Amino acid sequence: MATETVTLRPATSADAGTLAELVVQLFHAEMPGVLRGPRNGQVRLIRHLVEHELASGVRGRFIALDAGGAVVGSASIRLHSDASTVNLPPGTLTLAIRCLGPLNTLILIGNMLRAALVGETRLRPGECYIYSVVVAEDQRGRGIGDAIMQQIEAQARCLGVSVAYLRVISSNQPARRLYLRRGYQIVARTSRFVGRIGIPSELMRKDLR
Repeated sequence: MATETVTLRPATSADAGTLAELVVQLFHAEMPGVLRGPRNGQVRLIRHLVEHELASGVRGRFIALDAGGAVVGSASIRLHSDASTVNLPPGTLTLAIRCLGPLNTLILIGNMLRAALVGETRLRPGECYIYSVVVAEDQRGRGIGDAIMQQIEAQARCLGVSVAYLRVISSNQPARRLYLRRGYQIVARTSRFVGRIGIPSELMRKDLR
């Protein structure tokens, strides 16, 4: 049961900096060592990508606010009718090298290729994919993750969604326990081969009806 009151509002271009910081925190929580280099450089690179995504008209990113209006996290949702990917903006590689350094950029690219081995989750009408769920580092341990999930599921229902999918990295046990507690069931795991060279994860499903 959620212990905090959280509301979600659609992210706008003005939220790019806040979203970038939250995405960086998500990287460090889920895949330690993948995003390296100066912290301000990490945020600058991710902000470049987030700004491009928001400018491209991608819907589905939400900012989570507590009862006092402070940002406590974010979550995203993709519908059957939404594009699954957004092309990288021009200059991303050059900016990554400048912000992270050449070696750290190679490490990031290598790990993104590993993650891509899993492929996109294909959706049918009435289904959604929940992703980029993150609680701000200084807000963890208060039940906010549960509250965010409660709200993003409510958003999905309002959009006519009856089934939600999400993917959790197998080593992220706190997130995995949260999703299981909320009624998500594991419907697929990465194969042994992909798990060796990629990033082991589990696809989870919940009936929202």
